[in-house]
This record gives sequence, structure tokens and C-alpha cells, in this order.
Amino acid sequence: MGWKTPKFEYVNGYKIVEVEGPAFKVYDGDRQLGDDFPYPGEAAAYATSLPRSSTQLGETPRNII
Repeated sequence: MGWKTPKFEYVNGYKIVEVEGPAFKVYDGDRQLGDDFPYPGEAAAYATSLPRSSTQLGETPRNII
């Protein structure tokens, strides 16, 4: 088994990473959110259901009053 570069994409500001298995993980920065997902569509749907992440875009999270 050889070394494989993980594939990733951003959905709603969250990083979705494909790992060996295959499995798909959703990250907000370095923190994994949720469980491992068997399909990329499930991981994307989970990321879409979360509030938009501004930390991945280099923005400072703000409270809107």
C-alpha cells in the first residue's frame, strides 16, 4: 500500500477531507466535527447544516448585535 495525498474540499467554510477507507471527515480548523462519513455527500450535507465557519476564511468571528 502506497502513500496517498488526502483529497479535500471546502463546504460552507468547513474542510472535508477524504481519508483511507474511504471515509470523509469534516474539520473546523484542527478540530474534527461529527463522525466519519462513508460518502462525500453526507459529509457535505453535514457541513452545510452547520452555521457558516468564518475561521477557515481568515475572518475573525464576530457577534452581531
